[in-house]
Amino acid sequence: MHLDKQHPRPVYLQLKELLQNQIEQGVYLSHQQLPSERDLCQHHNLSRMTARRALQELIAEGFAYTRAGKGTFVSQNPNLCRKIFTDKPDQIAASDLDSAMLNTHYQQKLMTPLLSFDCVGVERAIGEALAVYSLETVAGRLFSETIKNLEQKWHKGEISLLVYNYAITTLWSQLIAMVNAATMPETGPRVLLACAPGDQHEIGLLLLALNLRRRGFLVIYLGPNLGADEFYQAIETAQPKLICLSAATEQSAKNLIGLERQYQEQWISDTTYKRTHLWQKPLFTFGGVVFNQNPALVSNISGVYLGNTIKDAVTKIQELFIV
Repeated sequence: MHLDKQHPRPVYLQLKELLQNQIEQGVYLSHQQLPSERDLCQHHNLSRMTARRALQELIAEGFAYTRAGKGTFVSQNPNLCRKIFTDKPDQIAASDLDSAMLNTHYQQKLMTPLLSFDCVGVERAIGEALAVYSLETVAGRLFSETIKNLEQKWHKGEISLLVYNYAITTLWSQLIAMVNAATMPETGPRVLLACAPGDQHEIGLLLLALNLRRRGFLVIYLGPNLGADEFYQAIETAQPKLICLSAATEQSAKNLIGLERQYQEQWISDTTYKRTHLWQKPLFTFGGVVFNQNPALVSNISGVYLGNTIKDAVTKIQELFIV
């Protein structure tokens, strides 16, 4: 496949499709290292950002994963998955196989040590999943489905509150470790993430932080229950290009609405900002499960709604930074 720089289709997507085709054709096998950004730039005469975005798209779609300080590697060979089932009448697709394996085999491997307070077993189960799937897939799909399963078991009385809290806290700590380990570039778009005032539900926001960090964004993560004073102080200190607040409940959504209105009013009226700020007003964005459950709330906020899923949010933020 030739990269046509005059074609209306973005060059980074052309490069991504070229690499994807090579993976599917077996040029690059599972867990084999892909060409580096520098190699791709030199071979195709591209900018570093174009090569980076192509690799990021491969990672986002589950074809590749990164190892800190080592590079980008193939996570799955879809052709290999298809060959396993060529004689099956229902022709199971690779994506269906992946979902089934995550929701049964690997989730059970993770659930068993979580329910028995086996922290070593949890580490082992996550490590086995990471050997097959990308970090984003393990964190975004395996962790999310496991949390849903835990919630269902708790509501049905199948596990105690003590076991539930241990399991959720353990997954949260694993996710925090993944976010902290994600390598960020020395320069990049600066993004500030926080939960709305009164909101303690940060799993979704942590997943967003992980995805953004691995795509070259400088993420300032403020965590749950953001206070108004902390919010303004963080904006002045960090000077982000984009702000994202999340809400999971009706009350925290109301708090988010109030904070956003105060933010817009303060930016207009604050003479300090008018005199001294040498940077553009940060773009205000928001999301969270409460907006999925009650879409009418979206229209009450003067900002950019990031969508119903983490993937939607990542895509929207990337689009906002395309010039």
